[in-house]
Amino acid sequence: MQSSISRRQMIAAGLASMGAVAAQSGSVNVGVIGVGLRSGAHLKALNQLQSDAKVVALCDLESARMAKAAEGLSPKPAMYVDYRELLRDKTVGAVAIVTPGYLHHEMTLAALRAGKDVLLEKPLALNYQEAADIIRESRKSGRVVCVGLQRRYSKGDSEIRRILASGAIGPLKFINYEEYRNDWNPRTSRVTDPKTGRNVSWRLLARTAGSSELEFSIHALDMVTSLVNSPLARLYASGGVVHYKERDTRDLSCIVADFANGARLNYSFTCFSRAAGGKLLIVGDNGVVRREGARLLMSAGLDKPLEPVPLAGAADAAPEVKMYREFFENVRQRKASPLRPEVAIESAKLAYGADISIREKRVVTSQDFPEI
Repeated sequence: MQSSISRRQMIAAGLASMGAVAAQSGSVNVGVIGVGLRSGAHLKALNQLQSDAKVVALCDLESARMAKAAEGLSPKPAMYVDYRELLRDKTVGAVAIVTPGYLHHEMTLAALRAGKDVLLEKPLALNYQEAADIIRESRKSGRVVCVGLQRRYSKGDSEIRRILASGAIGPLKFINYEEYRNDWNPRTSRVTDPKTGRNVSWRLLARTAGSSELEFSIHALDMVTSLVNSPLARLYASGGVVHYKERDTRDLSCIVADFANGARLNYSFTCFSRAAGGKLLIVGDNGVVRREGARLLMSAGLDKPLEPVPLAGAADAAPEVKMYREFFENVRQRKASPLRPEVAIESAKLAYGADISIREKRVVTSQDFPEI
């Protein structure tokens, strides 16, 4: 006779139970994997939440960089150059994976199988298949997984979502989102380009970054999916490398998307024209919301003038602090994260779809993303 529960399910249930018991202490022991440029915001947030969590371990390939990161931590954390050793550390209950995108799939699966809760830097994974692997493993493991789309917690984005949720501009019909920036930080981690042998930023190669839409545009695309709250129906994109040379990932792209509820998106970005500024325009049946830089404007009526919207909370906490605080609360309560992989994959589909559409010169539909 076959057992009604698999051995893997029994292990996952046991690990979840252990996590629940550990969570009763009120503090979560965290291991941070990757202490490059982006880790600064993570470690700063963790230092502000010492009543919620303690950094007990660090991991990075560069020992000197890891030692420098440890200087601001007390007590001194354990330090590993192999992330698998950190995952074997029984004092670590949760891990923050702050590494380039091409490492997310491997490290997240390993962390879940080691019984750790996970806060994973965006993006979820480089492609839909790897993202699906993470979703399936997170479901099997019973662990809490949060994808680091911290801009959801910013004052501006939060206020826009509040306005739409209030019904002030009516049902959402159209979003026009424009982003203009300079190129990637030259101090970012570097890898060897197998085609040229050059040592370049990992964000310039498709095999390590996936695409610029996935690495850069994902925050804007996440904002869109959080507002639309409807599955992607179809998408078409255009883009390429038009200004910079010798890179895989695009420095310009445009996306036009339709959603199942009838909402439409027009999105564009460049990474060589920061002086152009940026703009977000949201049109509903009964009004308009517009953001230009730090200014937020709204019209509660299609024919009424736009009026400034005050943003409350001058001393508001940083988005990373809010994200981590909620993550630790989810860990203590053994509750799914609002930014769990099933949520994060909706914005990732727009980035994956844009990459497919540009490379294959075709319309991408929901059929390109089979149900997981």
